Amino acid sequence: MSYTPGPNNLLALDGALRLGIRGTLKFLIGIGLGFLTLSLLCLTFSEFMTIYFTNFIFIIKLVGFVYLLYLAYSMFKHNHKDTNLYHTYRLRDGLYLQYMNPKTIVYVLTAIVTYVTTQDMTIFACLTYTVTIALIGVSGAVAWAFLGLCFKKILLKYNTAYKILMSLCLVILAMMMLLA
Repeated sequence: MSYTPGPNNLLALDGALRLGIRGTLKFLIGIGLGFLTLSLLCLTFSEFMTIYFTNFIFIIKLVGFVYLLYLAYSMFKHNHKDTNLYHTYRLRDGLYLQYMNPKTIVYVLTAIVTYVTTQDMTIFACLTYTVTIALIGVSGAVAWAFLGLCFKKILLKYNTAYKILMSLCLVILAMMMLLA
């Protein structure tokens, strides 16, 4: 799930394409912190979350839907010659994205409940598994950021088509998220 196209990975690719890895680093750290805090919250409240998961995920879907539409609009309207992009790829944006991303929440909750809370482990082992799950989660975004660097020349050459395609992908993801 970490490496499939989703909001984290598409935005990491776009950020690295436009700002390079160094310019997107805070955003990627925010994604990592988001995965880690969600993993720790799921570890702490896993019993409660499995009981109320359907109600909880519906609210996240609505908020995430609106947020993804906003991101799609921002990406479409963005001028690649604009040098003031650092406001788009901040640490807090990567962090907040995790709290509104049902894909991340489902991944973390499933992994924690399946691999951590069902086992008879020490607290240290539980925390180690939880951190590992968060690292696996953020590794997908980092990989997509490096893909953005690899394909930078091609993607910037066809910038208009790229913007339309990326915006369309985010709208499709928003619709899939809302309807799933």
